[in-house]
Amino acid sequence: MTTSEALHASDRVVRRVLSDGEYVVNHSVITGSGGPTAVRFDLWRVADGAVAEHWGDEEQWVPETANGHTQIDGARATDHSEHTETTRRIATATVQTILVEGDTSALDVHLAGEAYTQHNPRFADGVSGLVAALTALAEQGITMKYDGIRQVVAEGDFAYLRSEGVFGGQPFVFHDLFRVADGRCVEHWDVMVPRG
Repeated sequence: MTTSEALHASDRVVRRVLSDGEYVVNHSVITGSGGPTAVRFDLWRVADGAVAEHWGDEEQWVPETANGHTQIDGARATDHSEHTETTRRIATATVQTILVEGDTSALDVHLAGEAYTQHNPRFADGVSGLVAALTALAEQGITMKYDGIRQVVAEGDFAYLRSEGVFGGQPFVFHDLFRVADGRCVEHWDVMVPRG
């Protein structure tokens, strides 16, 4: 396969873009000749009109998910009537409380109950879907724990967080995107990959 053929064999379709100060986030699907192959997050820091830093990871496309959604569908348009700083605060508190501190007693405080829409292919919708998946992982001896949040990018009703931690005993990078409404996270997309 020539370089030109390889470039045309897969394409990146950006589905969501967030801009916050010097940071820009792209949420994309990678497609090949047979359809989607991966979902990807890219975080860019722009300074003086040039890209100063970049973080990016992709996870394999999963055609059949636990929730019936794809890893990329759902709300796309940013609702700018939502206050960005409120969105940032809610999403950050959600990740800090549930994933960094491991406090699952407050799930309904941070997540929109059974109306919580999940795009992680492993988890069903709603708080019950998240609890069931985490319980099943724990029964297999697999734990997921975030060590800390590294970056937060928010715009309107969307907030993206890049974190590091451990999944199944391995160091991982976690990219989480939340849509916030009525004071809680109502929709979630993510990419989680081993840290190299």
